[in-house]
Amino acid sequence: MQLTITATPSQQDLDEVKAGLISFNAQYINIDEIKPIALFFTDDNGKKLAGLTGSTAGNWLRIDMLWVSDTLRGQGVGGQLIAAAEQEARARGCCYAQVDTASFQARPFYEKQGYQLCFSLDNYPRVHQRHYLTKSLKV
Repeated sequence: MQLTITATPSQQDLDEVKAGLISFNAQYINIDEIKPIALFFTDDNGKKLAGLTGSTAGNWLRIDMLWVSDTLRGQGVGGQLIAAAEQEARARGCCYAQVDTASFQARPFYEKQGYQLCFSLDNYPRVHQRHYLTKSLKV
């Protein structure tokens, strides 16, 4: 057995670890319920101006990334992405949503969308905090 440490894993390395984890998890959850979700705003040429990516798993929506270009910030685009993702998540049977964000990012934005702080990690990274928020999607 050999330990390898790398800062540049190959796509195959990542795929093998993911496959191993999926195989293990399949003993406990229905992995077929895990589905990607992505929403985008694009310009007339197809260039992305804003987007949200994540997944739904069982009864949870997980928001991984939310980005709005500087030209669209403050115009409600982020809120539209969240609302549309939550609507799709409800259609997939989700009752809850989860997101994490850094202290210099978007905690007030998510709270304005109805998300509530569950916990924070201090000094992540170094001088910031990482905030974990959830929201009930039940109507």
